[in-house]
Amino acid sequence: MNSNRIALLTYSTKPRGGVAHTLSLAESLAELNQDVHVYALATGREFFRQVDVPYTLIECPEIKYSSMDEKIKGYIGIYTDYLQSVTSEYEIFHAEDCISANALLNLRDMGLINYYVRTIHHIDDFTSKSLIECQLKSIIEPDYVITVSKFWKRELSEKYSLSPIVINNGVSIKNLVNSDDTHTKENAKKSFNVNGAKVILSIGGIEPRKNTITTLRAFNIVRLALKTKGEKLVWLIGGGETLFDYMEYRDEFFSEVENLGLELDKDIFVLGNVPESKMQSLYNSADVFVFPSIKEGWGLVVQEAMAAGVPVIASGIEPMTEYLVDEENSLLISPMDYDEMAQKIIMVFDNLGLRSKLIENGRSTAIIYSWENAARKHIDFYNEILKEKGVSIEDKRAVGDD
Repeated sequence: MNSNRIALLTYSTKPRGGVAHTLSLAESLAELNQDVHVYALATGREFFRQVDVPYTLIECPEIKYSSMDEKIKGYIGIYTDYLQSVTSEYEIFHAEDCISANALLNLRDMGLINYYVRTIHHIDDFTSKSLIECQLKSIIEPDYVITVSKFWKRELSEKYSLSPIVINNGVSIKNLVNSDDTHTKENAKKSFNVNGAKVILSIGGIEPRKNTITTLRAFNIVRLALKTKGEKLVWLIGGGETLFDYMEYRDEFFSEVENLGLELDKDIFVLGNVPESKMQSLYNSADVFVFPSIKEGWGLVVQEAMAAGVPVIASGIEPMTEYLVDEENSLLISPMDYDEMAQKIIMVFDNLGLRSKLIENGRSTAIIYSWENAARKHIDFYNEILKEKGVSIEDKRAVGDD
């Protein structure tokens, strides 16, 4: 397989879906003999996990921006300024978010690159003027667009007249072991100080798109039902650090926690970023994975949970219905219906036959989606681009010999 020189760009070092996608794709490309380098904006911290490819962290000064609009403009400017010095080093520049895509747009407008690739995971409902503009430009301006599902391909076609190719996300099966035996699960629960309790797990933090407040209401219904039987229920919330400000929603969430008489670090554990080394244990601690997201690009963590042997309850929305089948490999719900969500959680706890079925079929589904397969499709796409642009193998060898 011919080696291409590829720059993969992301906006952060935090454990967000797009960042995780960038790192897993980069490592899988490198395993297939591609010359890959990852670039990311950073604010004094390393990536959330070990990274097995070369990377550069572009430091963003600790400036107190006057607004989100100023912050976004500043980040795009920092990215643009840094990348000007490396434009001759790669044949493919591939952005995974709107900030890095706008930096590449600037480089193209300056005549420093001729084309670039953008993966669009989903379209956000931003309120910031700069973020709205950033996202729009990152959708309509790239020369080549990849998206991660048939649903988003259709949305981009209907709303923006684009014709992206679809390359589904992968899941790192080798890092996630199906461990639903009692001993492993109880040891995992002890490591998060929730031993003896039934555990609901959600990943994605506290934000509107993840529908966290609806899950809170369902959690409380199930908690009260289990309490009548002398059983304890806890909720672990992992991840969720983001560039964007959801403080108003978070305040509403914590206010409702207090109004329901719930306690943090007793009933609900807001874990924040969980180190990669502890993710297997986190999944093992869970009796059910609940993901009632209102909007998703694909749902990487859903497939991770399935790979780790955790029964999944998720929104019955596209694109997740491209791989989730109700009562076969998951239980699907209307995302805003917390009564239905509570009912399905209790079903997973009480119906051992259903639980076993969801675990077995979930693992079988996750295995279908490998990062190696996704990386091979990316390489094919990159090669088509280079062929279209007239970059031959001989050209690449000549550059490599300089």
